[in-house]
Amino acid sequence: MESIEMYSEIMNGLFELDLDEIIQKIFLNLDPLSLKNCKCVCSEWFEFIQKRVWNSKPANKQLKKRLMNQWKFSDPFITQYDEGISELNFLVGDDDMIVCGYTRGMARVYDVSTGELSFQLQCSSQPTRRYDEVQLDLGKTVIGSVTDTGDVTIWNRIDGTLLYQSKPHGEYESVYGIKVTDDFVLTGAGDGSLVILENIKDADGKWAVMGTRESIKLWDLEEHELVENVKPIKVKVWMLSFKYPNAFVVGGKDWNGVQIWDMVMCVQVRHILKDEKPYHNIHLNERFLTISEFNRTNNEACSVAVYDVLELIDTTIDKTNLWNMNSAYSPGGFFKQVNAVSNMTSLIVSHTSKISVLNFWKDRISLSREFLLAEIPNTRQNSDSD
Repeated sequence: MESIEMYSEIMNGLFELDLDEIIQKIFLNLDPLSLKNCKCVCSEWFEFIQKRVWNSKPANKQLKKRLMNQWKFSDPFITQYDEGISELNFLVGDDDMIVCGYTRGMARVYDVSTGELSFQLQCSSQPTRRYDEVQLDLGKTVIGSVTDTGDVTIWNRIDGTLLYQSKPHGEYESVYGIKVTDDFVLTGAGDGSLVILENIKDADGKWAVMGTRESIKLWDLEEHELVENVKPIKVKVWMLSFKYPNAFVVGGKDWNGVQIWDMVMCVQVRHILKDEKPYHNIHLNERFLTISEFNRTNNEACSVAVYDVLELIDTTIDKTNLWNMNSAYSPGGFFKQVNAVSNMTSLIVSHTSKISVLNFWKDRISLSREFLLAEIPNTRQNSDSD
């Protein structure tokens, strides 16, 4: 107790003397959990940490470097949530929420920090007991979903209020892809059609890519036109991610590994894991690429791999020297899949009926838990827009 009081007196003295540089160095040398707790001490500490640590470019650069090192060289805090449903087929997430899509036309939204279930979303216009896969994407202000039965739905991401639900590709056309950008929601259907919904404020700036069973194409969203490539990029696409000018592609059951293409130069940057495993799911955040192995039949375990995007697009780095992190998870049965995404600080993996959150920044300790049916709030349906 005396030591705590002594340290408090020292810090108060530094604040009184306006020794900002020394105070900043002290805070920067704390572990993430301690730094977070220091913001709760008093308003003066909170304002200093916010202004001179998080909002200072030099200090923020140091914190980002530490974060990268912890991703690559430290063990994470692991929290596991068991939601009791094994029909999860799609996963998206960011620094605030996790959204899970299921095979019966429904999705659930969770708080990424606490694991608390926020609300359910009815992605099919007609609730159904039959198979109706859901795919999702997150924007700054909206959540978007598409279903095998052709529904395209947009919700407010704060409270799940329904903003739009229709079948813009046609009554009987399955929709297989969705991308939410700052200004558009793009959806692609099995017949090759692309629908762009404008003025739903949630690609990468003005650019987007569309993958088909034959090729990848680059679109200019501002001009609403296809960019004619010097030569076509012929590849069977199962799923892709895009960070201009590079497209990152997996082939599902058709081919192994991950292909990276420069969409401007129309050349392949590299093809990793070519002779190893097939991957069905791919996710790209600011720095890391996350891929999930395709479960062909009944694999006991499927791998999840994370790569550094900057290394992948640097052709001077040999593939044997690429940093990567691998882990394995049980898919839970025949043809069931493991899905993984990452945000700034954590790897998020869905496997069987569970969601595992691997926090590498380690600024909080969250307890694992199971969800009960009684904890599920009302589903957000069409009545929200009445």
